Amino acid sequence: MNKPAIDYFNDRAEELARQYNALDRAKVHADLLALLPEGQPLKVLDIGAGSGADAAMFADLGHAVTAAEPAEILRKIGEEIFKNKSISWNSEVLPDMGIKTATAAPFDVVTSVGVLQYIEEEKRASSLSKMFSLAARGGYVEIQYPTPASREHQYTIGHNEIAGAVKAFNQQAAPSDRIDVILDRLVPDFSGRKALDGSDLHFRTVILRRQP
Repeated sequence: MNKPAIDYFNDRAEELARQYNALDRAKVHADLLALLPEGQPLKVLDIGAGSGADAAMFADLGHAVTAAEPAEILRKIGEEIFKNKSISWNSEVLPDMGIKTATAAPFDVVTSVGVLQYIEEEKRASSLSKMFSLAARGGYVEIQYPTPASREHQYTIGHNEIAGAVKAFNQQAAPSDRIDVILDRLVPDFSGRKALDGSDLHFRTVILRRQP
């Protein structure tokens, strides 16, 4: 995530935390949740965890969550609001992440909501590859991003970028480590916002699975 974007999140941390926490997070993640085994504790990595609303939802379902959020003020709000949850916080960021995430890997679920659009084009392919590599065998990767751009400091993501990253990853991976797209769909923004260009805002949800 670029520094202007991190500054943006820190400057508006309280406002953004209220927005994130007001949404029904189970609705946001409905497609992913429908795929996960019921009653089985999983290891979840939430990249760009923001105020921790998604991390808290996964923790409430019995999962152990690593929440990575580089915007310090926003992260501290999340740490305070959800201090009683089973969440391990860090400040690591794509494309490299860091030692805390690496130590906890691999993960049964890697989720990244509203992050990809803040990553510079030259770093997006390596960021996607990093997400894929952090998933355990049989694990899921969930990526959601707005289209077109909806806030300052965002990039508009080409629909072919994730497919291209998957192809490149699989070319380098052993057959048993391949990752496959199992869902790719566009849904209207739940909060009814408009894109920066005034058009209707949508979120693309892509779910991938690493070979079991």
